[in-house]
Amino acid sequence: MDMMGEPNARNDRGAVMVELALILPILVMLLIGIIDFGRAFNAQVSIQGAAREGARALALGQTSAAVTAAVNSSAGAVVPSAIVQTACPSPVLPASQATVTVRSTIDFNIPFVSLGTRTLNATARMRCGL
Repeated sequence: MDMMGEPNARNDRGAVMVELALILPILVMLLIGIIDFGRAFNAQVSIQGAAREGARALALGQTSAAVTAAVNSSAGAVVPSAIVQTACPSPVLPASQATVTVRSTIDFNIPFVSLGTRTLNATARMRCGL
């Protein structure tokens, strides 16, 4: 402000630079955090769909290798780290179910925050074909 109490743009430039320097790292961290959590949500949706496709293949009586191929092909860009299969029993009962659990890991790369690697799980069940 000058002597008359009017704002002076020339004197305010330094204050704006300091405010930007203080706020910018927080805004960048927030933006990257939103992007990373979006990636994690997308990966969770992908492995849930992959588990559903694997359970469907297993319920229809396909082999373990075919179930693994169905999971891997429907997972998209997400790479499953483990696929656990529980097949239908030999004499198929009306209430029996095929179960497939898919696990995957995701790395969070948020600056100044250490979340590391997290494991995502998705389980799907389908009634065995009679």
